[in-house]
Amino acid sequence: MKLTKQRLIEIIKEEYKSILNEKTYTLGDLDMIFRGNEVQLLSNRGRTALSKMDAKVIINAVRRHIGGV
Repeated sequence: MKLTKQRLIEIIKEEYKSILNEKTYTLGDLDMIFRGNEVQLLSNRGRTALSKMDAKVIINAVRRHIGGV
């Protein structure tokens, strides 16, 4: 499939808008990135063990951002 200049411009605009709508919350060394209804967890340590308190904070942040997960 050939990618036209116009389609490339549309793809770039869509990605740019999604980045602008992205919200990131940092909890220690863990980042929570919200994109629409998607939540991504990133850690600079690779696999991260979560305490019960960490899990509660994450759940509450998701509920606030997405609403009633």
